[in-house]
Amino acid sequence: MALTRACNFACGFCYAMLQENDRQRITVDVMRDLIDDCSEIGVKGISLVSDGESTLSPAFIPSVQYGHQKGISMAVGTNAFVLDKNKLEQILPHLTYLRVNFSAGTRERYSEIMGVKPEWFDKVCSNIEEMVKIKKRDNLAVTIGMQMVLMPQDADQVVPLAKLGKKLRPDYLV
Repeated sequence: MALTRACNFACGFCYAMLQENDRQRITVDVMRDLIDDCSEIGVKGISLVSDGESTLSPAFIPSVQYGHQKGISMAVGTNAFVLDKNKLEQILPHLTYLRVNFSAGTRERYSEIMGVKPEWFDKVCSNIEEMVKIKKRDNLAVTIGMQMVLMPQDADQVVPLAKLGKKLRPDYLV
């Protein structure tokens, strides 16, 4: 599920805008009730992915923490732009996995493909490095991954992204 349809990126491959529907605000209270219901009926995991950037929602951090507290495997797919050290410290101990959508290996092409300013590449790389540091420092079980959405016109980024993945050292890059 996604906590919001809002997104701070404009990825050329994103399909979310093709499935527009009525928007409603998902609050911390709504998520707490949903998580309670999920726990009660035996839901094993909740993955906050797709349709929007869940990390932008005020309900994101409390939902990850509460879901984990209730015994639900919590995960997120994200562009990782807002996941600074402070937020990472609050969520990484509570996640099963954190997957970063990262669809280019160079600053310029990242900007083009992901629809953002070139310097955002540097910020997201820094956030990924911080994730890896926190995971190692605290010996956390969270799996940190990077995922490329590969479109034929972006095939030039496969090798540069592989090299970047080797430098940043997430648990995997696909």
